[in-house]
Amino acid sequence: MKKMIIVFFSLMVIFILSIENIDNIWSQNKKFFLKLGTATKVKSTYTFPKFYKGLYLNSYSGKNRERFTYFIKMALKYNLNTLVIDVQDSRFNECTIPKEHIDWCLKKGIHPIARIVVFPDGLKSYPVTKQFIEEKLVLAETACKKGFKEIQFDYIRFNDYKILRHLSYQEKYDFIEGFLRKARSHLKKYRIKVAADIFGRIPLNRGDTIGQRMEGLDRVADIICPMAYPSHYTWSKKYQADPYYTVYLTSKRAHERTKSAEIVTYIQAFNMKVDISRLSFEKYIREQIRAVHDARIRGYLLWNARQDYMVAFQAINNFYNNRRKVSRDDSKDKKTSESTL
Repeated sequence: MKKMIIVFFSLMVIFILSIENIDNIWSQNKKFFLKLGTATKVKSTYTFPKFYKGLYLNSYSGKNRERFTYFIKMALKYNLNTLVIDVQDSRFNECTIPKEHIDWCLKKGIHPIARIVVFPDGLKSYPVTKQFIEEKLVLAETACKKGFKEIQFDYIRFNDYKILRHLSYQEKYDFIEGFLRKARSHLKKYRIKVAADIFGRIPLNRGDTIGQRMEGLDRVADIICPMAYPSHYTWSKKYQADPYYTVYLTSKRAHERTKSAEIVTYIQAFNMKVDISRLSFEKYIREQIRAVHDARIRGYLLWNARQDYMVAFQAINNFYNNRRKVSRDDSKDKKTSESTL
């Protein structure tokens, strides 16, 4: 009987110790999983660029591995932090960019923006079907699921040739802003930013037939992108001849007329009517970059539909190298001045 009691107590001790060990193992694993959970949470946070320095890529450059690799390398070489990528095919209804390309952007610290054309050439018929709107929202959502951190809606406007004259400006504003409001609400769960591209003239006027206005867009978009291409300001010789003035004034006015949305200006990286300015193409681009910095907005995006950015890369390199040199010289002058006091 005594032997049985001893065996029983021995088994109880072993059992209790085993439970304690299991509990210790579970506690250690719990701490381990908590650490993993913390790490995952850190990775899930995303930091948007403090100052956008980016360029536009068409869908071919975004899909083709060789081309995409080239632009990633150039972005890293010239300290660009943003790529705006066309996500649609020629039918404008399918996201064709491989997810691994977006993952690559994120891995390299490059902010990926999905550009979506809403109304090719501007809206020409009204009203718009519910199906059409839903297709654009599905396209935007697909881009979010692939990893894009910003959706940029382009051609989010009415046609510029007074086709829909029976609609008032207010009716057009309400429709354009209503679409963006709906898109922003629909995509909210992805924690992305919604951007809207606008004509460069919009920050400079108070009423426009294409249905864009700064104050209304300010309420429904996170980012507003004026397309401040000097060559397109055909109503003014001054604007076409002075790229610094055009980009600076457009960006500054846009910033002054917004309370919530931030301004990221598209600048001209294509050689159209540059000769009017009597500047080299490289300096023409460099002056636009300087204007964006002086206007104190959120950044700039380079546009070249042909994807030829070699001169733009030279301008970027020269601008920032010169800026660093000036900063160093100012620092030396300050130290010299202080030492003589």
